[in-house]
Amino acid sequence: MGQTLRPVRATFVAFGVFWGTWAVAAANIEHSLHLSAGRLGLLLSASIGAGGLAAAASGGLAERWGTARFLSRTLVGWAVVSLAAAGVAGGVAFVITFVLTMMTAGLVDMAMNAAAAAGVAGDAGRMMRFHALFNTGALVGAAAAGGLLRAGMSWRWAWAAVGVGGLVLAAVTRTASLPGAVDHRAGPSVRPTQAVTASPGGTPPPGMVKARAGWLRSLAAIRSQHLVVLALVFALTAMVEGGIDTWGVLYLRTHLAAGVLLGAGAYCMGQAIAISTRGGAGGRIGRIGPRWGLVIGAAVASGGLAIEAGSNDAAAAAIGLAVAAGGISLCWPLVMAVASTVALASEPAVRSPGPGAVSAGADPVSPAALVGALTAAGYAGWVAGPAVVGSVADASGLSTGLFLLSGLAAAAAIVLTLIPARPAAVA
Repeated sequence: MGQTLRPVRATFVAFGVFWGTWAVAAANIEHSLHLSAGRLGLLLSASIGAGGLAAAASGGLAERWGTARFLSRTLVGWAVVSLAAAGVAGGVAFVITFVLTMMTAGLVDMAMNAAAAAGVAGDAGRMMRFHALFNTGALVGAAAAGGLLRAGMSWRWAWAAVGVGGLVLAAVTRTASLPGAVDHRAGPSVRPTQAVTASPGGTPPPGMVKARAGWLRSLAAIRSQHLVVLALVFALTAMVEGGIDTWGVLYLRTHLAAGVLLGAGAYCMGQAIAISTRGGAGGRIGRIGPRWGLVIGAAVASGGLAIEAGSNDAAAAAIGLAVAAGGISLCWPLVMAVASTVALASEPAVRSPGPGAVSAGADPVSPAALVGALTAAGYAGWVAGPAVVGSVADASGLSTGLFLLSGLAAAAAIVLTLIPARPAAVA
């Protein structure tokens, strides 16, 4: 009773501001640290890799603490290191705080998606509207960073604002009643989500103890629910989405000599498309299913990236970037919706009609565990993406790297059309 998702919505916006700032400021960071595209990619890969490992390892902790406490504490950590990254000088100090910022961002990502998944109960349209809030924040962050740079100021002011906002959100979230919260008054045996409940005799059903096994349980959850192929496809689309965020504007600014306003404007246009797509496509996605929504998103992203990489005109390339950003925006929320749907579907499958009896079926999986597992798969794609594209850019040019991302998006779309449909998951 009295549950709210307002702090979760605000966290999606703040997280978007962070990534929107990064998309525009990546060229400035590359220049200030005297990095090649390959070294910038390696730095980002190491940072995101730390975040992915942290997200996977925290699955049991998220279940034990509940969504409100877990989100609040991860917000505090992220806010503090974001403020540090905004305030330190360049060089080694910035690199260290940058890695810590990306690592804690992975925890916030997992926490906010787990809370949202518990709240939407598998509704793909509602999950997409949550991610439209992320795009709203990304648009604001990119516009703010572009405006700051155009005015001769540092982009770091935007990260400082994110840090302050994160501390405020942490305080609000700590006392909020979020879906999936633990009632500590009921004792330690109560789960933070309602995907699994205790038997009438008070004995936890199979899987409850294993839910505390950390990231090993998170990885096992993907296999037990037959989502290995989906996780691999998700890694590919996350690799593409991260590539657009990192290399899309950087390519316009450094290789096509586009001004900061055109680069930021193209990214903002893409986020506006993503807001429209995620905010208004819920009914259509409901009719065609999450799998075909993923196919469409990956295919559109592939075409947009091909346009950007193949054009020597900055305006045409900017349009391609905007189209690609809009297309890939479908993928992440649809996978998170699948995670919630599968977790909910696993509950009745393990309960037999007899009192307290459990069938020999698959173990139940909570939304927090499955979201953590798939978030880790997404971060695996983000880990590989910057290093791979950066290496290709150093060897053959960034346009070749963008063509590679286009090919990966096309491959994801093709694989999704070939895998068997599962009514409870991607059908």
